[in-house]
Amino acid sequence: MPWAIGLVTAVDYFDNALFAFFASYIAGGVNASPDELVWASSAYALGAVLGILQQHAWIERLGYRRYLALCMFAFAAGGLGAAWSDSATQLALARGMQGYFVGPMLGACRILIQIGMPAERRARALKAFMVLIVFGGALAPVAGAFLVSNFDWRWLFGSTVPVAVSIGLLVLWALPDLGDVEPHERTAPHHAPYLVFALAQAALQVVLTRTHFELFTGSPALVGLALAGLAGLAWFGWHQWHHPAPLVRLHALRQPGFRVGLALYVVYYYLSTGFSYLLPRLMEGGLGFSVGNTGYFTGAMSLATGLLVFVYLRYSARLARKKWLIVAGFAIAALASAWLARVTPQSGREALVGPLLLRGLLMLFVVLPVANLTFRPFAAEDFAHGYRLKNLVRQLAISFATSSVIALQQHRLAESANPGNVGFMQALDGLTRSFAALGHAAGEAHAMALGTLWRTLEQQATFMASLDGFTAIAVVALAAGVFAAWQRQID
Repeated sequence: MPWAIGLVTAVDYFDNALFAFFASYIAGGVNASPDELVWASSAYALGAVLGILQQHAWIERLGYRRYLALCMFAFAAGGLGAAWSDSATQLALARGMQGYFVGPMLGACRILIQIGMPAERRARALKAFMVLIVFGGALAPVAGAFLVSNFDWRWLFGSTVPVAVSIGLLVLWALPDLGDVEPHERTAPHHAPYLVFALAQAALQVVLTRTHFELFTGSPALVGLALAGLAGLAWFGWHQWHHPAPLVRLHALRQPGFRVGLALYVVYYYLSTGFSYLLPRLMEGGLGFSVGNTGYFTGAMSLATGLLVFVYLRYSARLARKKWLIVAGFAIAALASAWLARVTPQSGREALVGPLLLRGLLMLFVVLPVANLTFRPFAAEDFAHGYRLKNLVRQLAISFATSSVIALQQHRLAESANPGNVGFMQALDGLTRSFAALGHAAGEAHAMALGTLWRTLEQQATFMASLDGFTAIAVVALAAGVFAAWQRQID
């Protein structure tokens, strides 16, 4: 049972890491522009938060065993849809479906361990759970590198299909019937609040996506969508706070330790997603690594540091004040990102070993002790609602991180390639004359010069944008470390 639960969650982490790491490769496969790629990420986040809100209703009707199995089978179907996608729209729809069914798995599985196992077995189950999470994310770059080197991008999604189906069958065999209740005991469906939340969340995802490509204050439509989305979320929060049987119980926010833990979770997921997205862009677009070498090298570093999870599980109980683990973790993240922000285009593999090993320590030093401190005061029912709320925040943080680092890359490219850049225009004019001298017509020479220059600028912009992103991550990590050190609720 513990390994079946852990494998379900490992699929979630593997899928998230795979998409973040190979996002540009996937985008090229469906001919998606950067803003269309953000739509795919936003669709996944929207599907995930809607799935998390309905998770409790599914469990009350199906029980954990059938619900987890259904989610694995539906995730596999979504994987087939993503693998067969020929456009950004089809990819976004498939990712939205996958998000709805696999996005809630972290919360559902962690809650199942808490309420479905006796206390004497719970510690061993949690160890299996954490080990599979760590190695699920670490294996993604290695597996993805093998698939894209030997097949094509469609196999990134197609490979998860038989795995998810097998895990779904394992769940049906290994888990007991637990969680389903009689019809008269079930939570009310909350159709109107759920619809309001879905529309409000969709509106804010549109704003979040489009703000990176057009000026927010110059678009009345974006301003209106933002206000409508915030108003909808405010009404949903007020309704859930006062309802006797809400979809998600917000009263956990009364706990100061929970609020602090939630804030630290947001920062961790932002940093982790930022690293996963920026590293392949730096290595492939800036340093000239192949897709395969990038995946194998990054995955090997992650697996090496992942082995330290066994050290953490053995000795962490001896450290009474885990706050200083968290502070050290953010310091390590800041050091790793500052180190990466100082690499040069001539840097080789040896320059990346140190920061990649440090980056792999982030989960051990931040998320594991934060999880221990955030949910320690809660009883079973409050734990379930608090963990669902935390999982909602996780999906939103991942979506925001992906869209913001894509925006950084676009900003650098737009900054370089515009008529106001004198160097760009001079280089374009010089290349056009060179191609014209070789006998090409004026229009053809201009197009060839623009294409040549654009490829060079794109590589330079990708490299510079990656450095910008790592600098921003260093600042965020330092601020989070200061915030964690200042808090007394997490001692």
